[in-house]
Amino acid sequence: MEVEVLKTLARGWTDDTWPMIPCPSCSRGELGPDDQHPLAREESWESKDWRKHDFWEPEWIHGQFHGALVCGRAQCREYVAVTGDWKLIEQRDDENRWDGDSFQPLFTPRFFLPALKLLPTAPRLEIPAPIEERLQAASTVLWADPSSAGNRVRAAAEALLDDQNIPRTATTAKGRTQRFTAHDRIVKFRTAGHPEEADLLEAVKWIGNDASHEDSLSVADVLDGVDLLEHALRLLYDTRPATLKERASRINQQRGTRPPADQ
Repeated sequence: MEVEVLKTLARGWTDDTWPMIPCPSCSRGELGPDDQHPLAREESWESKDWRKHDFWEPEWIHGQFHGALVCGRAQCREYVAVTGDWKLIEQRDDENRWDGDSFQPLFTPRFFLPALKLLPTAPRLEIPAPIEERLQAASTVLWADPSSAGNRVRAAAEALLDDQNIPRTATTAKGRTQRFTAHDRIVKFRTAGHPEEADLLEAVKWIGNDASHEDSLSVADVLDGVDLLEHALRLLYDTRPATLKERASRINQQRGTRPPADQ
């Protein structure tokens, strides 16, 4: 759920389209703009300079904003600092029509503190700590430096391979250390009986490669990688299927929800 909401957030929001996202502190409440302290925005020097242009239009206005979001849960009320960019866009009605005169600011985030979580909090999804740590590291830089975040998501995928006992190195017959690439390890993971999970991790690896070589990843690109990694994590670490299988077996043996009465 978080990934889809974050993708919406990456596209920007207006005053009336803020996507409610889970609080990074309590994971139970939802973040929203603080009505008592609305986001403060300033027009940039460049935007002011553009006003001198003969063909200036209101859509050229842009700048930076800062402020706080607040958790709506009364027991939490966490404040999350946010900064980013804004620009004016045409304000449209419910039928997507512009009246030819109205504009509204579109906010695009660049930083959150505390960082927003990339994966939902799920009691039955027991993700190993090294993977969670790398995803947390990715979340702290996601908005400001998506390519760096993409590298950290790839590192989380490699941590998953570590947890699945897929070696990083091997000793050759001559006693030398042979290092395996991420691709080599994914191939080993596939042949070890995890073809679906290996395909997901391979896609995460390619996204990480783009981050390393092109420095051009978007937030949406990184979130695609997180989405793929999350599915692999659910296939490997979600305890719910085993729990449901055990429950079904017990009910079938009892031929109902309760053990048969003693005869």
